[in-house]
Amino acid sequence: FHINHVLVPPAIHAVMADGVAKVNAFIGPSHVSVITGADIYLPIVQRYQVPVVVSGFEPVDVMEALLMMVRQKVEGRYALEVQYSRAVTASGNKAAQRLVERFFETREHFRWRGLGDINASALRLRDAFARRDAERHFALNQTPIDDHKACQCADILRGLAKPNQCKVFGRGCSPTQPMGSCMVSSEGACNAYYRYMGIQER
Repeated sequence: FHINHVLVPPAIHAVMADGVAKVNAFIGPSHVSVITGADIYLPIVQRYQVPVVVSGFEPVDVMEALLMMVRQKVEGRYALEVQYSRAVTASGNKAAQRLVERFFETREHFRWRGLGDINASALRLRDAFARRDAERHFALNQTPIDDHKACQCADILRGLAKPNQCKVFGRGCSPTQPMGSCMVSSEGACNAYYRYMGIQER
């Protein structure tokens, strides 16, 4: 197994910790939160004073989550709320958490595209299961691959720039030829901007 399970709170802290980011709220990931529970986001709400709303994936889920964020803003408050209440609880799935604890341990650091190295932000198989670990079995080369120098994904992730403000957006960087991580994933901000702005491939 090649393990690339990442942890959400450390990445959010990396985005927010320098005090420069202009992120007004976070949508908590639904499937992750089913396992972990929503309470893992409480320190983020308290530390950065921003709303966190755990949302489902359906369009109506996302729209309701956005409404919940807007209501918090209008009411001048910040809180942890769960829109995806049909599946997510405060404490999560304890049986699944025990299995994660049994098989995995936290990596010392993990390199995130667009954000760089973040300490204790991912999981690896415990030594007891090393025989199943592809990284160790095949001695895989973990050479980091950075985004293109012209890519502004880090600024986009921190809310300091919009995707269409990037110099290479639509000018060499597209979903079929991505230059940065925000364009690679179909869930990436640049990828979404590109698709829904109706830009034609060049």
